[in-house]
Amino acid sequence: MMAGLGLAMGLVGGTSDVQAQQIKGRPTVTSGDTLSVGRDDVRLSGIDAPEMDQYCENEFGRPYQCGIQAMDALRELVGRNDVVCVKEGADEEGRMVGTCYAGDMNLNTRMVRTGWAVALPEERPDYAPLENMAKREKLGIWGLKFEHPAEWRKQNQ
Repeated sequence: MMAGLGLAMGLVGGTSDVQAQQIKGRPTVTSGDTLSVGRDDVRLSGIDAPEMDQYCENEFGRPYQCGIQAMDALRELVGRNDVVCVKEGADEEGRMVGTCYAGDMNLNTRMVRTGWAVALPEERPDYAPLENMAKREKLGIWGLKFEHPAEWRKQNQ
């Protein structure tokens, strides 16, 4: 009987470890690559979206709020769904870094595929083909003149 109790405790402990590696809930979209779920901020791994105050240029050379558009694109993908975010690590700001799902939709890959985020091949090399498709189709920021979000941050923050 004690062996069975020990096994059951081990299974429960294993389950809570798995649960500690993911968070679930109704998110608030705070940028094109970041969600807040409860008290946790989650940066979507493998992607980088334009910053909130970043502008791009449209085909007429006019400023376009691509950072806000990227946030709106992520907000639209999430809709009214709860999300599940699977932890992969933490960034230098202490935020959880992970892959988030709204239902069965991988939000990370959808942001790259729709062109509202660039792939970070050093984090997720498998996202590069999705970025190439978005580039070819001139989706999202690929239809605009833009500065890579990391370069923009270096110059503007």
